[in-house]
Amino acid sequence: MSYTEQELDRLSKALEKDPKLLHTLKLIYDYHSRVFKCPKCGSSELEKISLLQYKCKQCGSTLIYPSFSPSDFSPNIPFSHMLELVNLGIIEAAHGGSKGISYVLVKPELVKRALENKGFIEELPKIELPELEGELESEEFISLISDFRNIVNLILKSVKGGGSAHFLLLGPKISLKSLIIEELTRIPGSYFYVPSADPSLDEVLWSVKPNPLIIPNLDKMRSSVDLSTLVNFVSSNRVFVRKVGDLVQHRSTVTASSSSERGIPRDLVSYFITLHLPPIEDEELRRKIVTKLVMERSGKSEKLANYIAGKSSLFSDFGFREFLELAKLCDDEDCVDSVVSLLVKYSKPIERRKRRTKGQKS
Repeated sequence: MSYTEQELDRLSKALEKDPKLLHTLKLIYDYHSRVFKCPKCGSSELEKISLLQYKCKQCGSTLIYPSFSPSDFSPNIPFSHMLELVNLGIIEAAHGGSKGISYVLVKPELVKRALENKGFIEELPKIELPELEGELESEEFISLISDFRNIVNLILKSVKGGGSAHFLLLGPKISLKSLIIEELTRIPGSYFYVPSADPSLDEVLWSVKPNPLIIPNLDKMRSSVDLSTLVNFVSSNRVFVRKVGDLVQHRSTVTASSSSERGIPRDLVSYFITLHLPPIEDEELRRKIVTKLVMERSGKSEKLANYIAGKSSLFSDFGFREFLELAKLCDDEDCVDSVVSLLVKYSKPIERRKRRTKGQKS
């Protein structure tokens, strides 16, 4: 939906009157940038059918635009800001629900122009390790924070420069690798590509042109076509797209992750800056990080987030992302207990492995 200069002027005056509204506008626009994509092909070229329904111009898929509530953001968006943006015609109420009224952004072009005028549109999200307090502020913890920020800033430098370097993060799930990947997905323009998924990698690069391109579990990439595409892309920034018979030239920072180099072709690894990230072994530190992540990403109370984090010692194969997914399922401790009980039954808890190992030794 287009806008007029009068609408831009009204929004600019509202931002001058309440500078905090600018932060709210940036949160909503960043959310829109993440979700306004076809789930099948990743394209942002969508045709509006109704308030919540869109059709992809690239592949023809029909999709529902996911509405948002003030409580979905951290910190929560003030209701007064929602009313102001509704009055300005920037967002529109979609429907009610268990969390109250939800909204959709109906004038993204207007918001983008306002953010450009304020110098915010080119700014990548501020990425920091959750601020932990208390007895954990040891030399080891301070070093962990420093390493995290340095690595993320190094990757962001490449992203902001148009993509001139590529990074391979090696390590277990409970390590800086998991945190870095989780944070990079928040960058507008990023794309999280699951190896050997549909659409193929060359189609993603052709239709989405992501920066950064994030590939978790690179060692699971089995498709020879995807592997060839990735080698060509990281070595030359060019890819031939079989489906359309077109040559794509695009610069992007590729950040991939894996538990180890095993299973990744050596000639592919040579194009990456490889970082070996050790596990975060301090159980209390892991618990604190999970608590803060669940609070900030899922909007849960500190009590519930801490309860969820307390289950971290049960699972050796869980990373930070898995606990965020667990938080999405539950709003109370009984639900957490129920889900965890099911996971314990069908996962590989540390305690069970220990008991089995002891039995074998005896």
